[in-house]
Amino acid sequence: MLRRSLLCLLLIYLPVLLFSQADLLFKQNAVSHLKKGEYIAALENLNVAIQKEPALAELYYLRGYTKYSLDDFMGAEQDYSHSIDLSPYLADVFTNRAIVRSQMQNFKGAMEDFEKAMEMDGTNGEIYFYRARTNLYLKKVYSCIVDCNKAIQLHNPGEAAYILRASAEQEIKRYPEAIEDLGTALRINPLNGYAFSQRGLIWIDMNHVDSAISDFNRAIILDSANTFALFNRALAFLKNSDRVNALRDLNTVIRYSPYNSYAYYNRAIVLIGLNDKQSAIHDFEIVSKLDPKNIISYYYRSKLKSDLHDFQGALEDLNKTIDLLPDYTDAYYDRYEVKLKMKDQKGAMADYKRAMELTEKNHFNPDSLKAERKDYLKSLVKLSGDFEQMNTMNSKLQNQSVDISLKPMFSILLWKVDFDKVRLYDVYKKDHYFANILAFTNQSGLISDSLLRVEIEQQTLLIDSAGPIPGALFKRAVSQYLLRNYDHAISDFSATLAADSGFIAAWFGRANARYELIQQINTQDDYQHEITIGKMTPKAQSLPLTATLEHTYEALIHDYNKVLALDPEFSFAWYNRGYVNSRMGNYRTAIDDFSKALELRNDFAEAWYNRGLLNILLNENHAGCNDLSHAGELGISDAYRVMKRYCYK
Repeated sequence: MLRRSLLCLLLIYLPVLLFSQADLLFKQNAVSHLKKGEYIAALENLNVAIQKEPALAELYYLRGYTKYSLDDFMGAEQDYSHSIDLSPYLADVFTNRAIVRSQMQNFKGAMEDFEKAMEMDGTNGEIYFYRARTNLYLKKVYSCIVDCNKAIQLHNPGEAAYILRASAEQEIKRYPEAIEDLGTALRINPLNGYAFSQRGLIWIDMNHVDSAISDFNRAIILDSANTFALFNRALAFLKNSDRVNALRDLNTVIRYSPYNSYAYYNRAIVLIGLNDKQSAIHDFEIVSKLDPKNIISYYYRSKLKSDLHDFQGALEDLNKTIDLLPDYTDAYYDRYEVKLKMKDQKGAMADYKRAMELTEKNHFNPDSLKAERKDYLKSLVKLSGDFEQMNTMNSKLQNQSVDISLKPMFSILLWKVDFDKVRLYDVYKKDHYFANILAFTNQSGLISDSLLRVEIEQQTLLIDSAGPIPGALFKRAVSQYLLRNYDHAISDFSATLAADSGFIAAWFGRANARYELIQQINTQDDYQHEITIGKMTPKAQSLPLTATLEHTYEALIHDYNKVLALDPEFSFAWYNRGYVNSRMGNYRTAIDDFSKALELRNDFAEAWYNRGLLNILLNENHAGCNDLSHAGELGISDAYRVMKRYCYK
C-alpha cells in the first residue's frame, strides 16, 4: 500500500519534477531506483538532488519513503517533517509520517497526523487502514474494527483490511468472524501467505491443531522461507507433542533469521524436552547475547547448569537473574540450593531468608514467572518476534547479517587512486604541511606492494645522497606503514620529526603506526578484544613500558594530542583518537572525539556510525539510532542493519 501511496505522490509532484530547475537526472534516477526497490541507490541520488534543490518538498518526501523502506524510522520522520514544513498540503505525507511515528511509539503524534490527513482527504481508505493498524497495536480493538469497516466501505483495495480486521476479531475471540474475513482475503488474493498464517493462529486458539498445520503448510508452500509460518507451525507441532518436527521448523527459522532471539529461546525449550540440556544451554547463551535483559534465559540456564553439576555457572546465571529482577523470589530460593551444594552455608542462609521475606511480601502478588517455573520443561513461550528473512538473496538489506564493529582509522595516502576511495583535507595556507590538500583513506590494498617498494628505494637513495630530508623520510615512512613494516615506519616518522618537529602529518602517521604495531603484538599475545554491543570491552592495558615508549597507548595518544595542538581543525586526527579511545574502553572520551570530528566535518559518515555504536553500547539508544540514521544517509549501509537489531524495538 505504501508503494501505491508513493506512486500517487509521484504523479502529484510530476509537474514540479519536470519543470524544476534542479538537475533532473538525480531525481529521475532516484524514482527509478525506488520503483525497483533499490533503496541505497535511490538514497544516494536523492542526497545529491537535495544538495542542488534544498527547498523542494517532494525530495524530502521521497527520501523519507526511502528511509522508511530501510527501517530508518527516525530519519524518515525527520524528512517527512521537513517536507511538511515546506509544503503542508498533502494528506499522504501526513499519513506516512503517522506510520513512522507509530513505529517509533509516538502514538499521540501519529494520531494527530492521521486526523490531519483525514481532514484533507476523508475519502481515502488507506488512512483509515493505517490508523486501524495503530489502534490494534494499542489494543483498541473496537476502534480498529471501526476503522477497518470504514476502509472497506471506502473501497480500500486489496485484502489487507480484511486480514487486519480478522486480527482484531481474534483478540476478542470472535473466531467465526475472523475466519470469514480471512476467507474473503484469500478470495481476493489466494497467494497471500500471511492470511494462511493468520488463520492458522486462529485455528490454534480454537484447538483445531490439524487445521492450523494445514494452513501453515499452505503458507510455506507459497514461500519456503516464511519464518513466521515456520515458527508458528512449530508451536502447532508442539501442541501435538511432536518435538521432532517442531525442532526441524525452529532450525529452519534460525537458518533464515539468525538474530531471532525468540526462535533460539523456543528451540532451547524444545531441546530440554528432548533431554539435550547442553544444546539448550548453548541456545540460551545466544538469547542472552541477543537480548541481555531476557531474565528467563538466565534463570532456565541456571537450572540446566545445576542439573549438569556446573554449580559455579548456575550461580553466575542466578546472580544475573537477581540483578535484573531483584524481587524474584524463586531465584533466591534456587540460589540458596546452589550455594548449599557449593558449601557456602552463610550465603545460602542469607538467600533463604531473603526468599522467605519476599514470599511474605508477595503473598497477594506472586511472582509473574512462578507459573512458568512450575513446569518449565514443558513451557513454550509464544512471542511476537521479527520474522523477516535474513541472509537470503531477496531479503531486505537491513535484514541481512552484519559484523558489528567500528569503522577503521584513516591514514594518509600519497598516490592517486579513484576519487570515491579517498577523503580530502584542504590545508591551504596552514602551517606545517607539505602540500595544500591531503588525501586520506580507511581502505586497504589501494596501492600495490611493488609500487611501495619502488618508492622506498627511491626515497632511500635520496636520503643517502642528500641527508635526512623530512619530506623523503616521511614518504618512506608512509610506504613502510602501508607495507605493514610498522617498526621501520615508526623509525622514519621519528626521524622526520627529529628533522622538523612541526611536521603535523608525521605526528599523525606515527600515531597510526604505533597503534597498528600494538595490535600486532596484542594479536600475538592473544590479547585482542572486540567491541560488542551489550558487552563492555575491558579497559586496554598498556604493554610494558619501554625506553622509547613506542609500544604504549599513551605514546600514540600523545602523538594525536600533538597533532591537534598544532592543528585543532584536523578532523581525521579527532576521529582516529576517538577510535583508539574506543578500543581502550574510554567510551565517553571517544564519543567526545567523534563529536569534535563531526563539528568540523558534518558529512563524516564513519564518525556518525562509530559514535552511534558507542551510544548504543552505553544504552543511549535514541542518540545512537539518530547517529546511525545520519551514517546511513551518508552511505554506510551497515547502519541500517544495526538499526534493525537495536532500534525501534
